[in-house]
Amino acid sequence: MRRFAAHLFVRALLSATLLFGAVPLPAMADETDLPDTNDLSLGNREVLPASEHPFQPGESLRFSVQYGFIKAGSAWLEVPEVTEWNGRPVYRLVARAESNGFFDKMYKVRNRIESMWDRDSLFSWRYFEDRREGHFRANDTLVFEPSKREVHYNNGLSYPVPAQVQDALSAFYFTRFKPLPLGGSVVFDYHASRKSAPMEVRVLGRQTVKTPAGKFKCVVIEPLLKAGGIFKNKGRLVIWLTDDERRMPVLMKSKVLIGSISVVLQEAKPGA
Repeated sequence: MRRFAAHLFVRALLSATLLFGAVPLPAMADETDLPDTNDLSLGNREVLPASEHPFQPGESLRFSVQYGFIKAGSAWLEVPEVTEWNGRPVYRLVARAESNGFFDKMYKVRNRIESMWDRDSLFSWRYFEDRREGHFRANDTLVFEPSKREVHYNNGLSYPVPAQVQDALSAFYFTRFKPLPLGGSVVFDYHASRKSAPMEVRVLGRQTVKTPAGKFKCVVIEPLLKAGGIFKNKGRLVIWLTDDERRMPVLMKSKVLIGSISVVLQEAKPGA
């Protein structure tokens, strides 16, 4: 039972930390720890304007992954640099998740994903994932070829993709740029787990939350995936973004069979 609980903690850690990544969630129990729409403010249902510069190279966000009062691990979202890919400037996006010393003894996790994301046109060029979960080891590399609207996997297989498609990590950063209609949705194309599909991100409303990194006025969003990827109509992931130009994530909550996992901002370095 203890190992099973640790496994669920880690799966939730991955789903919340890797955001829109391709990690299946277990079916939910209740949703009492997720926000009720009656508790959220929609104001006059205005559309929050697009953000031209929600982050800068050097941004680093450190999170604690918690099950109630139990700390299961840590996670980081980082934009280390602007580099080049195919002669174009790209953001290097990084998400890391690891279990702490207690959970390491039962189910050690060291996971990392990276995205090479076009700085000017905001689409994915390359996605890399390295997962180490207990005795499980897996890695995958996806290289997108926009001119042919294809994605190539490291096993030699290729699949068609829409133009300017997002990957499992860039999808989150793309949302930070977009106009957000309170009570409405943002929809864009997404590819994960050898499938492309529309990603709908619901904009649930506004709420103020307090974290160790500070107290923030937030916009609450919920990504939904119609086919493939992490949700498959089973799980829920709700994300609190700051209600300002940065759209910085400060809190994420994901449901599991035995409760909810919270990913809480501990420290933020804005970059320059």
